[in-house]
Amino acid sequence: MSKKVKVISLIIFSLLISFVAAEMFFRYLYPKITPFDDRIAVRYASPYTMFSKFEYGKPEAPKPEGEFRLFMLGGSTVEYGNPPLPVLVEKELKRRGLENVRVFNYGIISQNSSQELAHLVFHVLDSAPDMVVMYNGGNDIMDPLLYDPRPGYPFNFLAYENNVLFKDYREYPWPALLAYGSEMLRHLFRGYFFEKFGNFSFLRMDAHYGTDAWSEKTARIYAGNLAKAARICDAHDVKYAAFFQPLVFYKPNAVTGPERQILKGWPPLESNLVLPYTEDVRARILRRVKGEQRQFAFAFHDLSDIFKKSNDAVFTDYIHINAEANQRIASAICDRLTGVIGKSSRQDNRNKLFPEGDP
Repeated sequence: MSKKVKVISLIIFSLLISFVAAEMFFRYLYPKITPFDDRIAVRYASPYTMFSKFEYGKPEAPKPEGEFRLFMLGGSTVEYGNPPLPVLVEKELKRRGLENVRVFNYGIISQNSSQELAHLVFHVLDSAPDMVVMYNGGNDIMDPLLYDPRPGYPFNFLAYENNVLFKDYREYPWPALLAYGSEMLRHLFRGYFFEKFGNFSFLRMDAHYGTDAWSEKTARIYAGNLAKAARICDAHDVKYAAFFQPLVFYKPNAVTGPERQILKGWPPLESNLVLPYTEDVRARILRRVKGEQRQFAFAFHDLSDIFKKSNDAVFTDYIHINAEANQRIASAICDRLTGVIGKSSRQDNRNKLFPEGDP
């Protein structure tokens, strides 16, 4: 064997040993990480509503006599809490004398108003609701800014639609998939894999990310979904109300470490864009909702500035709030629902006493 061949063989062998050693380090000693950890929390998806924990086609138990059923739809700010918002709302309504009310928690993590609209049709209406309440807006606003940039799309839908099984064989990314099997390469070339498998930059460009048209589309979809939900509820003789939720960006007095650190660690583009963007989209949403209400009247309550003058600790991140603040939200919701529910309950009782056609 010539000296040149020996040198080349030694270099190749050394590189192979170095690669294996580095791979073992990243695989067994370094914290697990993927290119999508920052922006894409991959979850198991369900038909129609993506991350629903509810079994499709399975309604709640039959409604007992005299029960007033209120279904709350929203994202994680409805689903979770200590206790969750629907629990607080039910407790407060009962405290106000509406003992027959039962509030169902139909919040689903990361759900936006488009998915809630589907959730209303495919799940909620099967369970004989008397009233549907949507508490939302935050995911509709923030998801296009931080995750999948297309307004109205489910949280990080790009991770679910970019399936290599559906690619043309000429586009099949076999070198990237082969490299993706390496823990080390996934760590060192996160940006490459994120773009290769997610087309993130292209989607932002195609959605006109950061433009007025993009912001207006976000507002139009959200307001339109609220109006559609109202029309659907009206067609099924179900009462309806929508509540526009607060974000930390609508609270100028940051008083805790978490509130002051909200933007820390965000990419520069999103960090610089978020304050003007959230204020602009909120104004667009309020204008759009008024326009929808002129076409079809429905109850819409803006709670986005409920903490505007607060000097208390409220937010634990840009959208979630602490237990005390959640109680304040529950009280504000009940302030606007108590009369409607009370009137509806009294009318139901009257209808039972005097069925249609009776004197």
